[in-house]
Formats: sequence, C-alpha cells, structure tokens
Amino acid sequence: MEHNSYVIVVGNEKGGSGKSTLSIHLAIAYLYAGYKVATIDLDGRQGTLTHYIENRIRYAKDNKLTLPMPEHLVVTPSQYSNKKSSNEDEEQLDYEINELKKEYDIIIIDTPGTYSHLSNAGHKNADILITPVNDSLVDIDVIANINPYTKRILSESQYTTNIREIQKKRKELGKQDLRWIVLRNRISHIDAKNKREVDNILKLLQTEIGFTYISGIGERVVYREMFLNGLTITDLMNMGKDEISISHIAAKNELFSVLHTINIPLKNLSN
Repeated sequence: MEHNSYVIVVGNEKGGSGKSTLSIHLAIAYLYAGYKVATIDLDGRQGTLTHYIENRIRYAKDNKLTLPMPEHLVVTPSQYSNKKSSNEDEEQLDYEINELKKEYDIIIIDTPGTYSHLSNAGHKNADILITPVNDSLVDIDVIANINPYTKRILSESQYTTNIREIQKKRKELGKQDLRWIVLRNRISHIDAKNKREVDNILKLLQTEIGFTYISGIGERVVYREMFLNGLTITDLMNMGKDEISISHIAAKNELFSVLHTINIPLKNLSN
C-alpha cells in the first residue's frame, strides 16, 4: 500500500549544473535523518549519480564501514525515438516510482542535462522540483531569456513553459502544487559584478515567474574530493573526522540551508 512519500526531482536542461552532486547530498542527508530513501538516475549516458553511489559502496567495503545507502535504480530511455516508445518510457518510470512509493519516504530523481521524454516524465512526478543554476548569466537562460542591457525578461524559456504545463496539469488532477526551488550553485567566493547581477536577476525571476530562489552552494573543492569515495558532507560530519575544515563546515551550512528550504522535517539530523 502506498504511503506518504515525497518525490524530489533535480532538474535543469543544461549539463554541468551540479544536479548529481546535489542529488546524492540530499539523499544521504535524508538517510541520516531517518528516512527511507530511493534514488533514480535518468541520465544513463552520463551516469554521474550512479558512479557516485558505486564509489560509495566500494569505499565502504574497502574500509569496512557501514554507510547509509539509498535504494538506487537506473531508468534508461528506449533506443527508439517515436511516440510509442516515449509513452512506454513514461509508463515504465511511473511504474517504478509507484512501486518505490510503497516502501520509501523520499524518492530523489536525477535528470539529464538535455530534454528527453523520460526526463519530462520525471518532472511530471515531482512534488518538489529543484533546479540548480550555475552562477553565470549564461546559465540563467534555462529559465528565461534576459535582455543583456536592461536585464529584463524578454521571454520565458521552454523549460519554464514545460514546468507551467506540469503545474497546470497537477491542479487539474487535484494534486498538491508543485514546489519549484531554483538554487544558485557553484557560487564564487570572490565578489564580482557578474555575481551581483545573477543574484539580482534571479530575485526578479522569482517574483515574475513564481519559484523559490535560494542562494545555495558555493564553489568548493571539497565537493569534488568527496566524489571519489562516494562521501557527502553529512558523512564527514557524522564520522567526526579530525580533518574537518572551515570549508567543510561552510558546505554543511549550505546544505542545511537547502534542506530547510525544501522543508521536509529533519527528525534525527542535527544542525
């Protein structure tokens, strides 16, 4: 029997926005908080989330550690690009999600950095959508086309239009509103005009388009370092490692800021 579950989709139709890193950090944090968590990788070609979890399994085995692990699935699109196979992809993903909902509290879906019917199907299942956007004016066009001189909105992006259609459809079906969070990612620690402009534009878009904007994750070497061992900042804090640095603490605070914005109760997780 299905119980109350949250489906969190991490989506952005641009590659390299940090979706997989965010997905695994959220998944492990919720595991430490006492939730049963499943992850789905829809980016079968790149497979970054899957590789991260494989690294985690290997590290735990090599070091004889018991690390919390999500139930992990990889769902790949059909090799055929026609309407029938697209419908079958969507049906397969819907089936997998509904099966996971019977047992898991939180399902986190990592999507590819390009449009696909499978990725769109993932977005349709979202209760919470998190869109990480790199700290660059170039990357804001995933949400809207901005006049480079006036910094005003010229038009919404196709991605934003798709989200609006999903929100409309959910309302027609009597489902809860889709919560859309746009997360500014890989923020430089050096003050710059570009950085201020990105912040100002996202604040404007938040009001005009209607999402929750959070200035979230900094550009930190620690995120890249942890990938090889499949670890997250929550692991390091719970292991009580001697080499915890100011950068680690700052990364933890950034992650907690994201978690508090998502607003799923953190139960056993200490801030």
